[in-house]
Amino acid sequence: MTLIDDVDPEILAARALQAGVVPPFDIGKLDPAEGRALMNQVAMVFNDGKPDLPRVETMFIDGPGGKLRCRLYQPEGAAGRGAIYYIHGGGWYACDVDTHDRMLRVLAAESGLSVFGIDYRLSPEHPFPAGLEDCLAGWRWLGDAADDFGVDGGRIAISGDSAGANLAVAVMLTERDAGRAMPVAAALLYGCYTPGLTTASRERYGSGPYGLTGARMDWYWANYLGAAAAAPPVLATPFHADLHGLPPCYIGIAECDVNADENRMFAERLREAGVTVTLDVWLKMTHGALQMTRDAAAARAAVAATARALKDWT
Repeated sequence: MTLIDDVDPEILAARALQAGVVPPFDIGKLDPAEGRALMNQVAMVFNDGKPDLPRVETMFIDGPGGKLRCRLYQPEGAAGRGAIYYIHGGGWYACDVDTHDRMLRVLAAESGLSVFGIDYRLSPEHPFPAGLEDCLAGWRWLGDAADDFGVDGGRIAISGDSAGANLAVAVMLTERDAGRAMPVAAALLYGCYTPGLTTASRERYGSGPYGLTGARMDWYWANYLGAAAAAPPVLATPFHADLHGLPPCYIGIAECDVNADENRMFAERLREAGVTVTLDVWLKMTHGALQMTRDAAAARAAVAATARALKDWT
């Protein structure tokens, strides 16, 4: 068996298609703006053929560093129901609501809930806590503005993939400690919660053929933490946080992911803190595959499973 025979063939084909559009490059050797633009171009490969929704609206809200872009995805029958506040991944370095547009449309359609995607300031130009501050601003804005969109403000969940899952946990911890309203539930999708772990999944999947490498994950962490890397704040590395009092969490794990064991360990830490956890391992999937809903049935199934979990809790 070759190294990547355990990956879903449709995901492998989708990755090959991406490589044909944008040849491989090393973002660590590029100016951040140039590297980010290439990463986003790769992610945009799968964003055509989008599901139609009755309402898709882009708006700009006030954030601590300037205007923040937010996009509402509202399916039929969503009025009067709860919503999902979604934070995109991309290593705190790249991606936005455009790169995740198709995925978020699928999430809205599958859940029947309004989905609000938020952009935030990115590293290395804006290391921690800039991105978290922006995500908090968006969360609090949505709580105040829910009625304007026909959303039940008392039934809003939070979700995010990769770096977005990290930020989603940090939003919950901040609001818990401030005595403010927390999400009613969370869906945390192949998240990254602390640097420095030595795991079997990092050894097995982190060398290159599976996409995200261990070295690249370390690079993302260094960018995000910036000057705080020597003593990372707990809100930047929520694996080490007190997790008591958080709402029910759906943990989605890509089987063939450098971060797979880290997510299993984080799920166990949540359970030890008394948090209700549903853990779902997406077989034969790699990190980042959730954006491949156009081409990979496994990605569509993972988004549908996430939607079901949030729908049940919201």
